Amino acid sequence: MILFASKRKPGICCDIPCNAEVHLSCVIYPILFQKECILIGMDSNTNIRGAQVKDASRIAEILVFSKRTHYRRIFQDDTFSFGELQVLSIAQDMLVRPKTLSAYSVYDDGFVKGLIRLKNDEIAELYVDPFFEGQGIGSAMMTYALENILHPRLWVLDGNDNAVRFYQKHGFRFTGEKMFVPGTDKTESRMIHAGPVTGDLSQKLVRVTIDRPIGSAHPNYPDLIYPVNYGYVEGVPGGDGEDQDAYVFGIDKPITEMYGKIAAIIHREDDNEDKWVVIPDGVKVRTSDIIKNTAFQERYFKTSIIML
Repeated sequence: MILFASKRKPGICCDIPCNAEVHLSCVIYPILFQKECILIGMDSNTNIRGAQVKDASRIAEILVFSKRTHYRRIFQDDTFSFGELQVLSIAQDMLVRPKTLSAYSVYDDGFVKGLIRLKNDEIAELYVDPFFEGQGIGSAMMTYALENILHPRLWVLDGNDNAVRFYQKHGFRFTGEKMFVPGTDKTESRMIHAGPVTGDLSQKLVRVTIDRPIGSAHPNYPDLIYPVNYGYVEGVPGGDGEDQDAYVFGIDKPITEMYGKIAAIIHREDDNEDKWVVIPDGVKVRTSDIIKNTAFQERYFKTSIIML
């Protein structure tokens, strides 16, 4: 499964010149940006594995030399590139802060050539050692992300055309959202994956935006009260052409968003859209609970429940 939650948005890089300049990870700015990483899991069926203590120096090397290679020409800040950005200090930081190291997975086909860090539904960092760029390593790690997250998101530096082409090649599109890179006059644009949903849905992490929290009334039918949180998965088209709707189980208070796994699909046999049932990691839900807590709305349709 996937990896890591973090409190800050870092950048992205791939096996071509890319954009991950100053959304730099906590190992680069341990004081400016306080981060907290949580290991959720990993995929052991590829060359991508969880980072280990022995990888600290290679991870540090890849971070330093990738950022110097691709971002010095953009930001022209030698004080950072050759002063603050040092392999030894980054590696030492990882060794004394195990959570920082465990937040990474590495591409290892005999020795480490690349790294990736995922933050819920966001690709936080993806770097390839400059010596091994152009060999498909970045694409392999992107595939890894797409296999584990439904429509992941990322930020790309405006004007970084090579990165944009790479992301578009892998199914990403612009959302129109922009923000300034902290401390600079540069801007970044949000991209979201818009490709087809493939693979085992039960193994994918999704982000549900709640627009009808528990206890709220249906906007068109005020007597219809939601006994569970209800929302949508942005970027995933449902049967009606709008974002996929989802019931959230396992959280008994109003929320605005959540990350979880798809536990079941409510198939409406007499309608054009199905509903997903999403649960937080570690929570289980029974068919009887789904029937009971969705009957307020699903009773008007002929449905069947597919447990994943």
